[in-house]
Amino acid sequence: MIVGRLALLVVAAVVVVAPAARASEATDCWTETVQVGLSPQQVTICLLEGGALEVYASATEPPRMIDINLGYDALGTECWWSTSYETPWVKVGVDGNGIAQVGYRPEGAPETVLDALVPPCTSRPQPTDTVLALAWELANRHVHERPDPFFSPDVGITGLETFLELAVPAPVTDSLVSPVGTTVTVEIRVAAVEVKWGDGEAEVYTETLFPNLTGYPDGVARHVYETKTCPTPGGPRCHPSLPEYEIEVAFDWFVRWQIDTGPWSTIDVPSSVAFASYDVDEVVTRSVATP
Repeated sequence: MIVGRLALLVVAAVVVVAPAARASEATDCWTETVQVGLSPQQVTICLLEGGALEVYASATEPPRMIDINLGYDALGTECWWSTSYETPWVKVGVDGNGIAQVGYRPEGAPETVLDALVPPCTSRPQPTDTVLALAWELANRHVHERPDPFFSPDVGITGLETFLELAVPAPVTDSLVSPVGTTVTVEIRVAAVEVKWGDGEAEVYTETLFPNLTGYPDGVARHVYETKTCPTPGGPRCHPSLPEYEIEVAFDWFVRWQIDTGPWSTIDVPSSVAFASYDVDEVVTRSVATP
């Protein structure tokens, strides 16, 4: 809320229609409630490129801005505001109270990977690293590890089991102190291992089974191929289209974060995936005449 000299500025400015030329120079906009006479009034305040502030009352139209940014208001509350700059933050939706469902899109990522509810800024925001950004930074330190699968035998045999051996990363807890002094903590673990065997069959192994991903001879991740592969697909008894089976092994991550001892929120991060080409042969029995 604006007080003192800034409040007087707003009262004086709400009756002035903002020139269109100046509106195009706005870089950041937020909404404040100010006291006009005996009544509170909601106005939009925009920061111009030169550092000046422009006030838009209900009778004036503030600049249209698609992008948003996150930071802190004067009370140290994390909040969102509109900006003309490109940021990694995405406003997925907003409710009647201005609380936005905010997503985070890392550089180069095809989709949003973080989702949270953030209130609007009600005073001039400070663009600094937010708890959401810190939570993603912490998560991003640990979720890049990809599976390193080992298959036994090295070359599969139709009708016999192929075993997968895989080490799963241990759970991780990490923390940072935010710019306003709160502690951001993340907990990260692999929630499931998903294996697509390349022949249309797939299996999901949950955390209770991770100690049993031990490969031959007792591991739980095992699969039987029915058709051999050949360098030239489509030959006699060969797979019609595959020279090798492409096996896909994925770590499905579960990440959650909290501020101090507050409630936990989850971060939706993409799975990390490894691919392996796997050749499958067959053993053919035949009768041999004895001398």
